[in-house]
Amino acid sequence: MTFIIGDIHGEITKLKNLITNIYKINNDAKLIFLGDYVNKGEDSKAVLDYLRTLENSIFLIGNHEYYFLEYIKNGQFSDKLEKYAGSTTFIDFDMTLSTIKKKFYLPYKDFFDNLKPYYITDKYFVSHAGINPPYAKDDLDTIPLKQFLFNRYDFFNYKDKIHGRVAIFGHTGFNYPYYDGVKIGIDTAAVYSIDSPLTSYCLEEEYFLDDQNKKLFLKDLKLDRTPWINRREPYRMEK
Repeated sequence: MTFIIGDIHGEITKLKNLITNIYKINNDAKLIFLGDYVNKGEDSKAVLDYLRTLENSIFLIGNHEYYFLEYIKNGQFSDKLEKYAGSTTFIDFDMTLSTIKKKFYLPYKDFFDNLKPYYITDKYFVSHAGINPPYAKDDLDTIPLKQFLFNRYDFFNYKDKIHGRVAIFGHTGFNYPYYDGVKIGIDTAAVYSIDSPLTSYCLEEEYFLDDQNKKLFLKDLKLDRTPWINRREPYRMEK
């Protein structure tokens, strides 16, 4: 069985609970992670350490990993890092902007260097934030990386499948899974509220499973109902 796992953002306790629930169903499950492993949440270092122990896993890149990697390469996104990592990930790794490469990147180089932009099966296209609609029909390997990482409303309004596949995405935190017939959103805002779950989606049996061990079948989601998008401050970062 294959499970796609939504945005973690440092929420190590929720992550461990979810993986435990998945392994109770299938202890040899294949795990595909949607990115955004760090920033905003409980303990980003513990998340990276734990992810590296998981076998049969594929890790996609999210925009928050992109911020770090682009800062190291080109000095970009320092403002984003100060905003989203300053009170969380910087503390978890005992680092500053000037020590990111030494303390954050190099010890986890094998992990960061192998992050993928997308994952596909015969039925599904999986990436962090879907795809920027103007690129949706292009050869996937020719599309610039950032076109998989920062999409939101234009992508929501796109009504076609991606290369004939249903898109599974994270990036936008909903209060419950999103489904419109051609897109499935599984970021359920785990980092934004203590009660918000971390959610996965089983490809073969088409159901959602979260860290609270709640199961919801895709067929039970109403297509005419769009879940609320959570835009509040992450609860661990609230003043």
